[in-house]
Amino acid sequence: MATIVKIRGSVFIGGLQWLPAITDPATGITYEYAGDAREFSPETVNTGRSRVEQEVVVDFVKRKLFAFANTGLTSLRQTMPGGLTEMKQGKAPIDGVTVEGETWGAMTCSFVMKASVADPLRADAPTMDYEVHITVHEEDGKATVRGSHVGFPCFEFYKQVDFGDFEQLYTHDFRVTDDTPEAMDGEMEYHFERSL
Repeated sequence: MATIVKIRGSVFIGGLQWLPAITDPATGITYEYAGDAREFSPETVNTGRSRVEQEVVVDFVKRKLFAFANTGLTSLRQTMPGGLTEMKQGKAPIDGVTVEGETWGAMTCSFVMKASVADPLRADAPTMDYEVHITVHEEDGKATVRGSHVGFPCFEFYKQVDFGDFEQLYTHDFRVTDDTPEAMDGEMEYHFERSL
């Protein structure tokens, strides 16, 4: 019997120190956003290397969910036509990172992990969205997940049973699918299902 099952998810800009520069043709200002300069790993929580971090702990002994959420620091480098550089930083609020629909069965717990978080430095920025429906089984710690998300940036979800090793539930790499930041503007076009 599993007593504690942890589901950990994060959204990050993988493998890049800086996203490719974009120059505004009207002003000549060049904009560069910092990436998270990391790869897929369940061990990056609280390192400042994610745009969104979310964790849900299912405690079958206490029959309670414990939820944790965080957002990373967004850094923007602006270079003026004359070469002068200005750095801006901001942190998105965590109110867009939620857990909903907590339902307990005799031997299961179901819930929905959701995130809808935008660039805090742009008022008109599209959001990084995901929605993952999860059922965790007390008998063996199995998690059944069904989720959707936008194409950018990277997404990762892991499961840990009774403080053992993390197991990968799902990953999405925008570098493999050739998605760009424009993929955040629209519907959640990627879908996945997994039982582990």
